[in-house]
Amino acid sequence: MSTTFLIIAFVTILVISGVFSMFGKGGGSLYTPVLVMLGMAVGPAISTALFLNLVTAFTATIVFQRNKLVDYRFCLIFLPGTIIGSFLGAVLSSMAPKNLLLGIFSVFLYAVGLLLIFSAKEKPGQQVKKLTVWMIALVTVFSFGVGVLSSLIGVGGGLIIFPFLVLYMKYGAQMAAGANSLIVTVSSLVGTIGHFALGQVDLRFLAAMAVACIIGSAIGSQVTVKANPGFVKVAFACIMWFFGTQIALKLLGVF
Repeated sequence: MSTTFLIIAFVTILVISGVFSMFGKGGGSLYTPVLVMLGMAVGPAISTALFLNLVTAFTATIVFQRNKLVDYRFCLIFLPGTIIGSFLGAVLSSMAPKNLLLGIFSVFLYAVGLLLIFSAKEKPGQQVKKLTVWMIALVTVFSFGVGVLSSLIGVGGGLIIFPFLVLYMKYGAQMAAGANSLIVTVSSLVGTIGHFALGQVDLRFLAAMAVACIIGSAIGSQVTVKANPGFVKVAFACIMWFFGTQIALKLLGVF
């Protein structure tokens, strides 16, 4: 593994982790294709990406926690449904009309991105919805759906969780990013353990990229803590449009 390769990979991973940690996401959606593009085999690339996703989200969670931006009560309610839904989604994945689901999801990302931009000027956190019995039931059902969809079409649940918290639960953008980061951390841990059991990782490369993730994530999440909530919403909308476009182009056979 050449020094040039390590430098390019380090800088690339640092940038990805910095951007995605701003919204409590891990960046796994980009780590795998980037690592494959740099010449890594698919198996090790997926294993490495899952671990880097975990490191990025965990580092962001620490930063958000220090600034009291992690709602543990919500996360504890949300996580069980997501985990159960992920298992069901994995079972149903072979029978699901993936192209149809991906097409609908692409449209969803564009539409919700617009809603986030329209809500950018709203004052955050003024009417956060209380977790009543009805709300807990709704969050549980929603989290289950997120888990199923994530497993069915292979997308990160964070793309759905953040707008749900901001647009429906009325969380501030920073608080939504904090909850998102913890949820992504726990969900990534499960996948990471499974892949590490297969031993498909280069430990030296993994250590170097983990350092890049920690630096990038610490910077990115700190930017969110200090940023204007409206900016965070608009930036996340751009991320949603990026993935919406990526999915649409893939369905059209462009790449």
